[in-house]
Amino acid sequence: MGNVAIGVGRRRRRWPEVEERLTQPRRLLRQLSDVDSGRLRRLIRSGDLAPCFDAAEDDAGLDEDCPICFYFYPSLNRSKCCGKGICTADCQLHLAPDNSLGCPFCKTASYAVEYRGNRAKREKKLDQQKEQNTSESKKKIQSKSQIADELT
Repeated sequence: MGNVAIGVGRRRRRWPEVEERLTQPRRLLRQLSDVDSGRLRRLIRSGDLAPCFDAAEDDAGLDEDCPICFYFYPSLNRSKCCGKGICTADCQLHLAPDNSLGCPFCKTASYAVEYRGNRAKREKKLDQQKEQNTSESKKKIQSKSQIADELT
């Protein structure tokens, strides 16, 4: 009687411990005065935001490249609206102060990111297949329009 289970139903993600150096951006293009370093550290340590990984200019065994800065990282944040990746250190921190622009990829007004950890090989393969299908569709459309132009 009167026993209450505290925390039942609330499962918190358990992420591996993050090195302190990965909780602070090191490669900012410009100094951001409105970055709350304490809040940034908490978001990274809780697994809500990707760590500020060291960037690489070439693939060098790293899994993902940020489509904004074109550097390679072990893993990226994902936009909640369209699932596109974005790095924490260079790009997300620059976009966060001006959230009024919306998603930089699909232009959805309510832009937010989440960190899901490293992408699985299956997820990467699906993305590659989507890109291949899209490029094949574009080629078909271009060839059809060229044929139509020749007939007219």
